[in-house]
Amino acid sequence: MSTPSRFEHLADNLWQLSLAELRHFQGVIAKIMAAKEEIAAVSETSAEERDRVAAMELKEIRDYLENEEVPLSGPEAVVLAAYCKHQEGTELLDSKGLNIFLDSYGRKPANTTTVVEKLGKRRLIGIEDDGPHSHKKFKLTDSGRDEAWDILIRLRRGRGRSHLTAVS
Repeated sequence: MSTPSRFEHLADNLWQLSLAELRHFQGVIAKIMAAKEEIAAVSETSAEERDRVAAMELKEIRDYLENEEVPLSGPEAVVLAAYCKHQEGTELLDSKGLNIFLDSYGRKPANTTTVVEKLGKRRLIGIEDDGPHSHKKFKLTDSGRDEAWDILIRLRRGRGRSHLTAVS
């Protein structure tokens, strides 16, 4: 024997109400539906806004990577590239993919794997290692995302070098 659904319980309870109570309840339902539709619209707009902001950030970073006059150290380029990939939804990165991405902008460091390992020691990148002969997978940590933001702010201001320059 199957259990009655929530709708069946609700229908049974509604059947027990008087006609006047049902009319009042119909007004309550209309208000609840209007509120939930408004919440859904705001959530959808909010998600679209987050996507729009992320797209603008990605374009800005790519513009910096593409501009040869923008001074970026190898570690800065790696952090920004990892941030781009994170914003695009890539969970785990590898040095080959990051090399290809950075090389497309002429920003490939001499040895991305070494830079990643150094950034891992600074806890800007989390490294997942399945053994000595496996390819390392890594992702930007919260501190790494903060560092990417710091680099972006510095680039927006057009001043100074980051403390990551010493890592390269």
